Amino acid sequence: MCGSVLGVVLGCSVAGMALAESGLTIGVQLDYRVDNLGWSIAGDINGQNPNVLSELQWRSLQTPRIKLSMEAYLADFYIRGGLAYGVVVTGKNQDSDYYYDDRRGEFSRTNNAGGGELADVSIGFGRKFDTTDRGGKASSYFMPVFGYSIHTQGLRLANAFQTIPATGAFPGLNSRYDAEWQGGWVGLVFGGKNIQTDTEIEMSLIYHRVDYQAEANWNLREDFAQPKSFEHLAKGAGFSFSLNGRSPIDYSANWFWLFGIDYGRWQTQAGLDTTYFSDASTEITRLNRVSWQSSAINFGLELRM
Repeated sequence: MCGSVLGVVLGCSVAGMALAESGLTIGVQLDYRVDNLGWSIAGDINGQNPNVLSELQWRSLQTPRIKLSMEAYLADFYIRGGLAYGVVVTGKNQDSDYYYDDRRGEFSRTNNAGGGELADVSIGFGRKFDTTDRGGKASSYFMPVFGYSIHTQGLRLANAFQTIPATGAFPGLNSRYDAEWQGGWVGLVFGGKNIQTDTEIEMSLIYHRVDYQAEANWNLREDFAQPKSFEHLAKGAGFSFSLNGRSPIDYSANWFWLFGIDYGRWQTQAGLDTTYFSDASTEITRLNRVSWQSSAINFGLELRM
């Protein structure tokens, strides 16, 4: 996971409808996720003066979320859609500024509370290929899949504490940084089921190509425009991995235990940082990169009807 904190997901998934002919399943799920996000900018458009001028990092953003999902099979063709939303309950932020290259000469650092909201939307399509050994006790399959997703992070800074220079806490910090990762993805899904125990397991590997954009409001910077102080634009890529299982509860043919792990890692290429000043002027510098990591462990229930 990101940093040293592992997300513990306490899922409670209720699949409302499962029609045998169409393979339709609708689910509601609760989970808990941990994220890290960071970015830095240079002093000019060429990435110099210095090569890292300012750097922001959000760490251990812990977020309970609600998720809605839909899966459907028509013959061997597959469609899956999902929505998720959560509010960050705890997290940390550090904002550092430097005089010289390679993060030397740090002249300002604030350590703040990190918060905000997270939302995700995804839709995917695939073709299922059965790889079952007809004489065996298990069934298996794989699916090439593709789709489109949008991931947003409405991040906040509050409860400011000035570490360098060591002047301590100061009031009024209520800044925001609203980021969006949007683009297509391709991948593979592998699955298997023990026919005797009805236990299932599925693994997915997904590669993403994204457009990244973000807008910020630095509310304590009087020299910055409000409410749009600066924006970021970049191209990026990422991958996500999921390993999820399903096991029937002994006393019911309709209820299943759910368990799994999820991990994602994303990064942009160099992009543009455009700052908007209160006197209506603008300045463009290099956005060095943006990095995002997310991880979770989940456990819950599913109902099939």
